[in-house]
Amino acid sequence: FQTCGQPEVRRTLKKIYGGSKATAGKHPWMAFLDIQTRDGKEHFCGGVLIKSCWVLTAAHCLEEPVKKIQVSLGKQNLQEKEDHEQIFDGVEVILHDKYKDKDGVLYNDIALLKLQSVDGYCAVETKYVKTACLPDFFLPAGTSCFISGWGETERG
Repeated sequence: FQTCGQPEVRRTLKKIYGGSKATAGKHPWMAFLDIQTRDGKEHFCGGVLIKSCWVLTAAHCLEEPVKKIQVSLGKQNLQEKEDHEQIFDGVEVILHDKYKDKDGVLYNDIALLKLQSVDGYCAVETKYVKTACLPDFFLPAGTSCFISGWGETERG
């Protein structure tokens, strides 16, 4: 990957409730995690592409063994498959060795999910798929940040 942490699309569609709807490519490092159920696929968590074959996510998402995890990269519209979407199976889970749930409080809630390569390759950098930059320093408490995910942006 030539660039990390830099979306090519910078326009945001403002919403009133809880955030704004992003345009395709606004958060190109986002990963959409699905599990296979009897009724089809079900979204269960999000993640961040940090290397071509690795997604960073929450440990509580992966603590229970799941038969098949599918990861979609470059996804924006949850209602349809998009041409620029890249889809991979998850093949290895690494939970933080000190992850624990103590009385509903999660400690070290972080995990890695390895993607199954296709023809020897995992994620390929495009306008819609990029890795996030991981800092090599700590930010002070109270530092402003951006949060992205799939969810409600308005009531109704």
